[in-house]
Amino acid sequence: MKLAAGKLPPGLLKELLDTIPSVDPSVVVGSALGEDAAVIDPGGKDLIVAKMDPITFAAADMGRYLLAVNGNDLATMGAEPRWLLVTALLPEEIDRHEVRELFDSVAHACREYGVSLVGGHTEVTVGLDRPILSGCLLGTVQRDAVVRTAGARVGDAVLLTAGVAIEGTAILASEHAGLLRVLGVSETVIEKSSQWMVEPGISVLPACRALRDAVPVHSMHDPTEGGVFTALHELAEAANVGLRIMLEKIELLPETSIITTALDLDPLGLLASGALLATVPATVVPEAIGALNDVGISAREIGEVVSAADGVTLVRDGRAEPLPVFNRDELARFLETR
Repeated sequence: MKLAAGKLPPGLLKELLDTIPSVDPSVVVGSALGEDAAVIDPGGKDLIVAKMDPITFAAADMGRYLLAVNGNDLATMGAEPRWLLVTALLPEEIDRHEVRELFDSVAHACREYGVSLVGGHTEVTVGLDRPILSGCLLGTVQRDAVVRTAGARVGDAVLLTAGVAIEGTAILASEHAGLLRVLGVSETVIEKSSQWMVEPGISVLPACRALRDAVPVHSMHDPTEGGVFTALHELAEAANVGLRIMLEKIELLPETSIITTALDLDPLGLLASGALLATVPATVVPEAIGALNDVGISAREIGEVVSAADGVTLVRDGRAEPLPVFNRDELARFLETR
């Protein structure tokens, strides 16, 4: 069976990851479904956290995008990003000016994040119709400060920051503005949401810092492909717990609602970088939300962690049902029809 564009199906990915041997005792966190990055013990005071993620489609500021998606996965582990390596695969006939723009974009993003660009690889590659950047970002975290997706505990509250589908909405607004106009979406909505990659942006590093400085954080996870619902399933799988999620508590930004309604997409299965899922003790929820609000980040308690036997459920209109599964991101489904 041929695979569709997007992430590998979770079952296949887990099957593949389960075949990877764990033989090196310095690997604190290795390849596992739902875990955002690897953690390695080099024998010093701090642990090394490592992540690789690519940018595979054209973006207005690929450097900022690359740092954000990789930095998010380090941030959710409690780490601070420090060193970046980039592989740049460039299409034939790209000109020198475009290459300089890409390099400047990465260099500017590194300065913004306080990250050192330490190496990588660049080549013009046959068969590409756009540049592809892949980043390997390394950071450090204190030994007693590692946060794992698998750390969620029964009784925890589930928090969600910043609203749903900032990333997916921004891509749709910037790359498919013409179609949205034809479908009656206003110029104001298109213009505003097309800028969301910059403001509010898709980095969750400030939210992670605010949370871990204010309260005990048991787990954090970065929703990406497949949206918030896929991230919730990943969290439950990693921690071997169940979840009870309240649909009416999930913040859906008005522009996202307008754009996804026009395109007949489900925002809860749409690319969601920019939001953060976290589980914290129920007793510290007011303090956690207050700390996030203090740095200008909205947050809501959207549910609770329950036992695995209770399953992963969504409460809609007072009735619990299985939390929907998205086998592929809604953006990928949309692009397939274009």
